Amino acid sequence: MSSRTLPAMTETITTGSAAAPRERTRYLTASGVALWGAQIGQVAVPLTAVTVLHAGAEETSLLQIALTLPFVILGLPVGAWLDRVRRRPVMIGADLVRAAALITVPVTAWFGRLTMIHLLAVVVVQGVATVFFDLGAQSFVKDLAPGALLARTNARLATVTQAALIAGPPLAGWAAGLLTAPMVLFVMAAGYLWSAGWLSTLTTREHAAASAAPGGHLLHEIGEGVAFVARQPVLRTVVIAGSMVNIGIAGVMTLLPVLALTELGWSEGNLGTFLGVGGVGGLIGAVTAVRLADRLGAGRAVLLVGIAVAPLAVTIPLLGRPVPGPLAAVGWALVLLKVGFDSVLMMTFRQQVTPAHLMARVNGTMRVLFTGAVALGAAAAGALAAISGIRWALGASAAFLACVWIPIALSPVRRMTSLGTNL
Repeated sequence: MSSRTLPAMTETITTGSAAAPRERTRYLTASGVALWGAQIGQVAVPLTAVTVLHAGAEETSLLQIALTLPFVILGLPVGAWLDRVRRRPVMIGADLVRAAALITVPVTAWFGRLTMIHLLAVVVVQGVATVFFDLGAQSFVKDLAPGALLARTNARLATVTQAALIAGPPLAGWAAGLLTAPMVLFVMAAGYLWSAGWLSTLTTREHAAASAAPGGHLLHEIGEGVAFVARQPVLRTVVIAGSMVNIGIAGVMTLLPVLALTELGWSEGNLGTFLGVGGVGGLIGAVTAVRLADRLGAGRAVLLVGIAVAPLAVTIPLLGRPVPGPLAAVGWALVLLKVGFDSVLMMTFRQQVTPAHLMARVNGTMRVLFTGAVALGAAAAGALAAISGIRWALGASAAFLACVWIPIALSPVRRMTSLGTNL
C-alpha cells in the first residue's frame, strides 16, 4: 500500500493543540446525554401521544415527520451560519431550548391540558434545536481533539451512540412504565440542562469564526459548502457510501417488521431481540475501529471490513426462507458492525479533509443528504414492496448495504494510511 500523501488532502488538514483530557471527557459527557436523550425521546414522545392523547398511527407518524423535517429544511443554512459564530454557545443555547420545550409536556399533561398540536410544536422545536446542537457538536470536536486524537474521540462518541441505539428505546419503555411517559420527558429536560452545564465548563479555544464577506449572502456561503463536498474526492466518497448505507438501513427497518410479524409470525419480543443483536454488532464496530485502522491502515481497514461483511446483508431478504432467524441475526449484526466501524472512520476522514472555516457547512450538507437518503430509502422500499412484494423490496435494500464497499474501492479513501495528521 502506498504511503504517499494525497495532494487533495494535504491542503486541508491542519493541526492544533489538543485540549486537556478533562475537557474531552466533559464534552463527551454532554454529547452523550444529548445522544441518549434523542434515542429515549424517539420512544417517549410517541408513548406520550398514545397513552395521554390516545393517538393512532397517523398522529405518531406526524410526530416522526415533525422531528425529521428540520434537518432537511435547516441543515444547509444552519451549517453556513455556524461557520460565522462560535459553536459552543450555540450548543448550550440549543440544550436550554430543548429543556424548556420538553418541560412543558409533563406540566400540561399534569393539568390535563396537553394537546396534539402542543406536542407537535414541542417536537418541531426539539428538531430545530437539535439541528443547531448536532451540527455545532460535529464542528466543535475538531477544535477539541485535533490530529491523531480526532479518531479516538470519534470512536468514543460512536460507542456512546451505539450504546444509546441499543439501550435507549427499551430504557424509555421501562421508564415510561415506571414513571409515565410525560415524566420521562421531564427527566430528559433535566438531562439537557445537565448537558448545558457541562458544556459551559469547557475552556477550549475554538478556531476563529469565518467572517462573512462584505455584502456576502448566506446562499453564497451555502453554495461554497455544497461545492466543496462535490469536488473533494474523499467527501464525495463519504456521501455516496453513507447514502447507500442510509438507503439500505431505512428500507430494511421499514419492511423487516412487516415480514417478521406478519409472514413469519414473530412476536414483538423476537423482533426486538433480532434488532438488539444488530445493535451489539454496531457497538463492536465502533469500539474496534481505531485499533484495526492502526493495524491495517485506515483506508484499507474500511475497504476490507466492507468486502468481508457487507455482502452478508443478503441474508435479510432470505430470513426464515431459507436462512434461519439466528443465522440471519448474526449476518445483520456483522452488517451493522460495518456501519459502526464506518461511523468512526468516515466521520474522521470527513473532519480531517475539511478546513475549519467550512466545517459546519460541510456537516450541514452531509446531514441534509443523509437525511434525504433515509427518506428515499423508506419511501422506495414501501413502493417497491407494493409492486413486487416484501422480499424483493428487502433484497433491493440489502443490495445497497452489500455493495457499500464499491465506492470506497474506486476512491482515494482506500489509499489513506493513518488517522493522524499526516494522511
